[in-house]
Amino acid sequence: MAADYPPEKIRNVVLLGHSHDGKTTLAEAMLFASGGIQRMGSTDLNTTTMDTEPEEQRRKISINLGVAFVEHNGFKINILDAPGFFDFAGQVASGMRAAEGAVVVVGPSSQLAVGTEVAWEHCNRANKPRIVVVNKLDKENSDFYGAVAAMRASLTPRPFPLHLPIGAEQEFRGIVDLLHLKAFVTAPDGKGSEVEIPDDMKQRVDEYRGQLIEAAAESDDSLLEKYLDSGTLSEEEIQRGLRQGILEGKVAPVVCCSATKLLGVRTLMSTIAELMPPPEVEPDKPVKAFVFNTGGDQFGRVSYFKVVAGTVKADAHLPNLSRGGEERLAQIFFPRGKEHLAATEVRAGDIAAATKLTHTLTGDTLGLKDGGPLPPLDLPGPAYSLAITPKARGDEDKISSGLARLSEEDPTLHVERSEETKQLVIAGLGDVHLDVTLEKLKRKYGVEASTATPRVPYRETVHASARAEGRHVKQSGGHGQYGICVIEVSPTTRGEGFVWEDKIFGGSIPHNFRPSVQKGIVDTMSKGVVAGYPMVDVKVTLLDGKYHTVDSNDMAFQIAGSVAIRRAALDAGPVLLEPIVDATIHVPEKNLGDIMSDINGRRGKILGTEPMDGYQNVKAMVPESEMLRFALDLRSITQG
Repeated sequence: MAADYPPEKIRNVVLLGHSHDGKTTLAEAMLFASGGIQRMGSTDLNTTTMDTEPEEQRRKISINLGVAFVEHNGFKINILDAPGFFDFAGQVASGMRAAEGAVVVVGPSSQLAVGTEVAWEHCNRANKPRIVVVNKLDKENSDFYGAVAAMRASLTPRPFPLHLPIGAEQEFRGIVDLLHLKAFVTAPDGKGSEVEIPDDMKQRVDEYRGQLIEAAAESDDSLLEKYLDSGTLSEEEIQRGLRQGILEGKVAPVVCCSATKLLGVRTLMSTIAELMPPPEVEPDKPVKAFVFNTGGDQFGRVSYFKVVAGTVKADAHLPNLSRGGEERLAQIFFPRGKEHLAATEVRAGDIAAATKLTHTLTGDTLGLKDGGPLPPLDLPGPAYSLAITPKARGDEDKISSGLARLSEEDPTLHVERSEETKQLVIAGLGDVHLDVTLEKLKRKYGVEASTATPRVPYRETVHASARAEGRHVKQSGGHGQYGICVIEVSPTTRGEGFVWEDKIFGGSIPHNFRPSVQKGIVDTMSKGVVAGYPMVDVKVTLLDGKYHTVDSNDMAFQIAGSVAIRRAALDAGPVLLEPIVDATIHVPEKNLGDIMSDINGRRGKILGTEPMDGYQNVKAMVPESEMLRFALDLRSITQG
């Protein structure tokens, strides 16, 4: 049964890599080869277990984190299929948090894909052990050795082949396992049979096995000493050294695969079971679970969680340690794509899901109050924004509630109503992210929306001093309007805001009408004088005025103040203040010159650069209006 696995027999792995390198197809192949599904689906035919959303099927890319499990040789392997498209990096962060190790899927090309570099950086930053899978080796022009060389030239830790392919392109038919010195060829049903190592490969096998033994020896001082003395290591010692090297981030073994032909899939699962670490959990402590992702299906909201202590039982009542309140886990199950395999309990280290939790969102901790909540997810911040309005009148409430629910499922989606620009703004990780959000809004909640570039909240101020009279006099018989004021405006230091000073001595304006002058001035400043933007950092001094014992009133002096500030501001040299963004841009060193040139072209000011493991952090100040499409242009400059 899926539940009957102790922590040491569980492996949680996240599939990472460039978009279209075959992560979802590999997950499908693992499910089929292990007997988890009866028929192998295809991304081209929209029949895979992991990609079930219409938006995923239409675009032929993964958008959500797929969750499934396989059972292989007495181990349970939980597979987290992360999107390769960069707009969905939040799903990658969720998968990385739940997994102990990563399987980096790469294409069989001598050109290193940007997505591979990004996946490698994710693993390095999180100190995750990794296995590399060179997929699609049955494709035309596939080059396993070129792919390995490209990775070894750029990536640290350096990858070492653990398997070598037998044949190439259409002739790819099996693998040589360098650890066990065995060769396998695979039948069409995915089952392999052991054969002799081909004679024409023996020299290459000896060469790469020597590299593997060196890598294993360098991971352990005692193994290194034995290797230097005897020149070789036993199979058990190589495995021990490799496992230690993988856990310490010194070694990244490379295996061969063709997911569509089921070649090397079972061997990959065996490698994951042998070399990837088990979850670090506390089975005997009070129950605690971390919600690493939230999705939605026909049953409503689905919360995916990993048990980090104790055992979660069905129908348990667990406090939410992050937000307060209590949740009832009425139904818990092991997910396999959209399929739900009901469970009565989930042991420490395992991954499962629950439906219809009331308060719990991604990043929350459920459990007994023992040590408090776990740290929340470290998610990327928004990079691209759009202002949206409903196409149909009267849909304002529907669009707000729909976006609120979508942002609960996707914490990288930010929704904000700007009081200043009077716009509803959604922000995410890129244009495709927001396009998918709008498609979901239409499909799930029946709201179509129009989009526009968000308005930039400029400010107005003055750079000189000026004096002006505000006059509002209407006396045509009967009760009239009478208010006259004289003011002076001058600039203040940046950030000081509005400063009011009353310099009237005597009673040219009675005390009860002076606040009316100030109110009229403040109201006009909030609406702007030149371009309709709020006026800031201005000192206004009330110098003089006149009133009428009968016709003066509150409104007359408000209007007089409004007229006065308009005249004075226009005479004091009005200027427009532009919001500036403090930006830190993390770019590969090879793209540094292009990025700095682009920032200068945006009227930006470069403050400095900091080197960081083959990348550069560029710190700059750039006008906000120039940054609205910067995330998209940056992706174009760096090819991702």
